[in-house]
Amino acid sequence: MEDLKNLTEAVFVIDMNNGFCNEGLLADTTIKGIVNNIITLIEEEKYLKGQGLFFVNDAHTKSSIELLRYPEHCLRGSEESKTIQELLVYEKDADQVFYKNSTCALFAPGLMETLNKMVNLKKVYIAGCLTDICIKNFAISLRCYFDEYDRDIDIVIVTNTVENLKENREEVKENTFKELVASGIKLVRKKERN
Repeated sequence: MEDLKNLTEAVFVIDMNNGFCNEGLLADTTIKGIVNNIITLIEEEKYLKGQGLFFVNDAHTKSSIELLRYPEHCLRGSEESKTIQELLVYEKDADQVFYKNSTCALFAPGLMETLNKMVNLKKVYIAGCLTDICIKNFAISLRCYFDEYDRDIDIVIVTNTVENLKENREEVKENTFKELVASGIKLVRKKERN
């Protein structure tokens, strides 16, 4: 684990928890199809100097306002709110793990403060689910946050490391990708080499 101020790149793995991949009202086991691609992205970063790894999981309170719009899922402390087994070994070595009560990881307690400590950050990779909700909300909000403070940081999504629910999956993903590009997010097929 490196000192946050030394990090130049960071990978954020969003919502790869049981409640989206294995069990519960919003689970879609086909999301696990991106697990090996996420592992590849993490492994490419893992042994390089200046690379950081962060996990963000849904962990809702029973009174979460979000649950007025979505079925009950990923309640704090439940099995659904835990990272899937395949990624636990990486979570254990992560620089930090955050828990969010909304569809936007940027507002997870402590995440903005952590970003502010990364004074040498140049690139952020975002992976996980759901492309059209939590990935999009984090990526666009992060772009706006960096822009507000004149931080020239690339936000990159490796397209085979994100997924959404099966209903109209490809169409939804394609439309979301267009929105992301229009908002200044970079899409790549594989991790760029520095």
